[in-house]
Amino acid sequence: MAPASEAEPSILDFPHRPEWGSAVHRLAVGAHFRRCRKRAALAAGPVAARLRTTTATLSRMERGLAPLEEADLERLIDLYGVDDERERTRLRELAAESRKPEVWQTYREPVARWARQLIAVEPAAQRILAYEPHLVPGWLQTDEYARTVLRAHYPTASPDSIAERARQRTARLGMLRRANDPPVLLAVMDESVLTRPVGGPGVMYRQIEHLVRLLEELPYTLKIQIAPLSAGAVGAISHPIVHLRFSSSVLPDLVHLEQAGSAQYIEKRESTERYLGVLNNLCGASAPFDRTPALLREHLDRHR
Repeated sequence: MAPASEAEPSILDFPHRPEWGSAVHRLAVGAHFRRCRKRAALAAGPVAARLRTTTATLSRMERGLAPLEEADLERLIDLYGVDDERERTRLRELAAESRKPEVWQTYREPVARWARQLIAVEPAAQRILAYEPHLVPGWLQTDEYARTVLRAHYPTASPDSIAERARQRTARLGMLRRANDPPVLLAVMDESVLTRPVGGPGVMYRQIEHLVRLLEELPYTLKIQIAPLSAGAVGAISHPIVHLRFSSSVLPDLVHLEQAGSAQYIEKRESTERYLGVLNNLCGASAPFDRTPALLREHLDRHR
């Protein structure tokens, strides 16, 4: 078989990037083999039989919910006639990466199940567009602000547990400082976030001061907009929204909708585009990026 043409599924535009985490590599491998199966006009049943598994397990593999073991990977490479050595090598690299522990599995404290997918895939995003109506977005919280919020959510947790969960939350900002293709975070916050007394005036003062410093430190990877109350119905959204876009066409856009103690993940293009439109409207109704430092300093004065 000749090297993959433009009409054939290819995995070569998805790089082997360990810093992206195992979840995105698993998604890439699964999505690639799903395209291969459809191009070969093979039903799921016969392919599952070749792998000595069920169609349900094959579906999980193709959706990136379960890693491909080495033997199954080789069976699929042969079944779909992947003869190009570059393709075979890349698939083996990505599959090996996909079997490593998730980012959230390395923490001492368990990560909430509803947050795991977002935490697992956000390091691979090219751009993260987020709206937060109630709190400073988790990536941008100070340790003491995060501990105050977490204490409200986990009132019976030990101080050590709260401290570890806060560390998990604030550590996520590290991806914006990455030297190799860091994501760009565009965060829109409702104006009320800056006036809500989370932890008291001192905590709020240091939190807003932290936002000002981050904008100075990360001018290329962090943008913050403030949605004023005058935004009216455009800003009347009661739950956080996160829209992730990836650099590789192998991965579709992903929307994370957070509710109290749960979250919904959306991948269908018509739905992700709709939420992208909602977020773009919020950006348009918010103060421009270059006004944010001045607006934050105004709120600093109010918390003195």
